[in-house]
Amino acid sequence: MSLLAALIPVIALGTAPVAAVPPPPEQVAANCEAPTYASDMLVCADADLRPLDARMREAWAAVDFASVVAQEAWVEAQDAWFRRRSLCAFTERHADCLQAAYVERIAVLEALGRVALRPARQGLEASCPGAPWGHLLVRVRAPESGALVIEDGAARVLAAATPPVPGGAWSPYVGFKVDGSVIRLATLDGSTTVCTLIAPR
Repeated sequence: MSLLAALIPVIALGTAPVAAVPPPPEQVAANCEAPTYASDMLVCADADLRPLDARMREAWAAVDFASVVAQEAWVEAQDAWFRRRSLCAFTERHADCLQAAYVERIAVLEALGRVALRPARQGLEASCPGAPWGHLLVRVRAPESGALVIEDGAARVLAAATPPVPGGAWSPYVGFKVDGSVIRLATLDGSTTVCTLIAPR
């Protein structure tokens, strides 16, 4: 057999159309009926993670983002959080990363739910000069759920932050640190702002 005759089947195979692999479905929570992502597979099989996913779903369903969250707010969109959560599969501490991701998201969503249910002007007044949302005077609600919330006068959320865990497997979308009356916020992309609590008169 000649070399050309031997190569013809290889060339023919190389030019055959390849079946396209469809992109994974759009998701905002684990799909335990037909898991696509490695992180979904772990969540659905884990007795500790699956209840966290269920609690996160409930909190997500209870929040109307359009009415509670201001435009350009420092609040991670649900689909963006889910994509970032799925990247936990590429870490050495997959389960720890997922657990921390769910704890953070539940804290944020439950805090947004509390804002929606309570009247405006809750919490402490604060000044945030130079903040990206443009409001100098804001209200800060204590982190009852684990997330600190900053809102404008109409009770629209400008930022929702959780405290970062040093050496943790997951980083919050917005982290916060409190030093006396000063609150420092930092996003994943490195944006920062500082708010100072105003003592009640």
